[in-house]
Amino acid sequence: MLAAGAAERMGTAKQLLPYGPGTVLGSVVAAAMQSQLDRVVVVTGFHADAVERMLGEDVTVVRNPDPSRGNRSSLLAGADAVADAAAVVLLLGDHPETEAGDIDAVVAAWRADHPLAAVCDFRGTVTHPFLLSRECLGEVRRLAGPKPLWRHLVEEPVHEVTRVPVDRAAPIDVDTPDDYRRLTGNDPLPPEAADP
Repeated sequence: MLAAGAAERMGTAKQLLPYGPGTVLGSVVAAAMQSQLDRVVVVTGFHADAVERMLGEDVTVVRNPDPSRGNRSSLLAGADAVADAAAVVLLLGDHPETEAGDIDAVVAAWRADHPLAAVCDFRGTVTHPFLLSRECLGEVRRLAGPKPLWRHLVEEPVHEVTRVPVDRAAPIDVDTPDDYRRLTGNDPLPPEAADP
């Protein structure tokens, strides 16, 4: 689970913004814990101390030593922490509407056919969770340029990627204050300002 970003467009640590009974990141962690995943690894970076304080003991925390290198570096840091896994499920810490069923759907695709990769197709919109086989992760290590994983799996796939249908709207990606307002109807206050 990637939670290392600086959240520059949000202007505050979006992972810690209130959502439901907890936080944006907390919602994704809860879905992962309720899913069929064997282990949950959260990669932190920017805002690491604050993010790590809200995580439970059942979560493995990996710090990206240089999160300014982008999402790919965080993905590989997390994958290295579970080097014995045949496949990993990539989750984003700013997709709080992610459900355990979404995760289990790509896990089921893996168990059925062992694809190179699987992505969720929410009524025609492809987004995370993504499942990446160990072979796919090896290819990701060699990719370069902006958004290499998205290009490799969605825009310009060089292999067949399994699209797993999910019959609901795609989770909102909370990158900007407008995204957060669309999700909650509220303005994104810094976490410390939202505390009573």
